[in-house]
Amino acid sequence: MSKENEKQQIVKHCVYCGTRIEENKIYCPKCGKLVVKIEPSKEKSRLQKIGAKPPQKKIASRKCSGCGSIITSSVLEQCPICNTKLEKIPQLQEAKSSETPLNKTGYIFTNKKLVPEQKFIIKKDTWNFREGISVFGNSLMAYIIIRLLITILLTFQLGPSDPIDLNITTILLSQIPDIIFGVYPLWYIYSKKHNFQKLRLNFKTRPFLIALLTGVIGSIGLVIIDNFSSLLIHFMYDSGINFFDIFSYLDEQSLVIKNTDLIWVILLMVILSLSAISTELVFRGVLHNTLKERFDNDLLGRSSVVFIIALIYSVLFLFFTLPIGIYFFLVNFMVFIFLGILYEVNKNILTTIIASIIYNIALIILIVYF
Repeated sequence: MSKENEKQQIVKHCVYCGTRIEENKIYCPKCGKLVVKIEPSKEKSRLQKIGAKPPQKKIASRKCSGCGSIITSSVLEQCPICNTKLEKIPQLQEAKSSETPLNKTGYIFTNKKLVPEQKFIIKKDTWNFREGISVFGNSLMAYIIIRLLITILLTFQLGPSDPIDLNITTILLSQIPDIIFGVYPLWYIYSKKHNFQKLRLNFKTRPFLIALLTGVIGSIGLVIIDNFSSLLIHFMYDSGINFFDIFSYLDEQSLVIKNTDLIWVILLMVILSLSAISTELVFRGVLHNTLKERFDNDLLGRSSVVFIIALIYSVLFLFFTLPIGIYFFLVNFMVFIFLGILYEVNKNILTTIIASIIYNIALIILIVYF
């Protein structure tokens, strides 16, 4: 074969947009990024020299039952587009495909650049970033829907300007969205047959006892932060942020809880405990552990995750509880910073769950009996 024909076999493509590049170019004229040169294999060159066609490789492909995408990778177990579980490749077909480079790390074009397909593989015991963000988003969507339905239910019989009465029923109903918040991650893990270790729940004897001890100590820290919060709210109120009578609202809420029957007080403790569990499952079990897979496992990386989680929770609480949330923004931020540090110390979500439950129960007891 002539040197001219052999030169035509060398083709360059942009690894970001796939544009074919001329031989003498080193940057893509479309996106301006560096290109890659793909050399023909020795076997292909040998076959071209003798005029024979290279054998067609049989690629094991599967069709996603969820979105209909054709998956040609033998590595992925779930669709990278919609997370639907793919059918297993038959052994005969898998044996044929093993002769091809499909069993090696492949790449998926994401409309921006080629990404190693390993990033899309969903593991049973750790969160993939895309997967974790999706689960958190769906949990938040369920929270918004339930909260909206409860608000409509409470305001249905009221006039356009009538405020919602503050009583034990409205206090209990206001906690329902927080309980629903943590249902989706549990359902997701159960339906996908993943390991609940994804949430970093460790019920073994020794870790549980350590979590219990650390949680009790952590609840004391939460009580201290709660006492500091009163000073902080007074400071904000005296500084001019006094458009809402927050102290009258808190006194009225405490009076409602104090004057209610014991059975309702116990029910409130149970609901607040479930709410604490739910919140920790989503923010700590899902979002915190997801971001930890994204950041470096050093002091700066862990600190960044703790800060981001605290900020997200504080902003969401502010948004859904306006105008009351304004007075509790810094308090919630400090609480979640403290819980994030507590979790990083023990690496067991039971620690923060126990601390939150003890704190909520202690707070109700203080309101009722003191």
